[in-house]
Amino acid sequence: MDRVKPATVSDVRDYFALELKTVMEKHKLSARDTSVLYLATLLSRNIESERFFCMGPDGKPADTLLTDLYIQYLQAKSEEQKIILQRLGDICLMISGYFAESVRRKVVDLGFYFGMGGSAYRSLSTLVEENEPRETFDELSVKFESFSNVLGEMSERSGIQSNKDVLRLYERWITTGSDRLKNILTEKGIATPFKTNLKVSQ
Repeated sequence: MDRVKPATVSDVRDYFALELKTVMEKHKLSARDTSVLYLATLLSRNIESERFFCMGPDGKPADTLLTDLYIQYLQAKSEEQKIILQRLGDICLMISGYFAESVRRKVVDLGFYFGMGGSAYRSLSTLVEENEPRETFDELSVKFESFSNVLGEMSERSGIQSNKDVLRLYERWITTGSDRLKNILTEKGIATPFKTNLKVSQ
């Protein structure tokens, strides 16, 4: 019996690039090829939350990560600041998008991550000298919330494996009023009646 060949990082990245383009086309969101490749690479390297987050002594994601990074940024030299800004942008994009479920357990809301992540990429775009990276980080900044929503939809679709998952998604729609979640539920044949007094629209 032949063994199944494990997927390489390149295979996974190419898969995510295709998925990203599909979701972006659905939402009529245009993006530079370099931005799509950047997002696909980010996903392929950090798809498991245990690899992405810094874990605290209790084994849970550390809540002080962004604060610690920002303090490091203020104290760092120019070249190191670029690395920290990129890390800040990446973390905020993944948390607000692919790992958005984790935000429900935090004091801050999605707007905090949109603001900090977009600002980090914008600052980074002014520091890099090469045209292509500068334009990529500038687009990540300008379209930060849109890209976050795309990653969020990819996460939600990949997590729907059972009726329990659909129920969890429905409960999140009740709480947030997200049009994105409503569309996914509709595709699954779940009616979403008009709701009032919903907390936040994602």
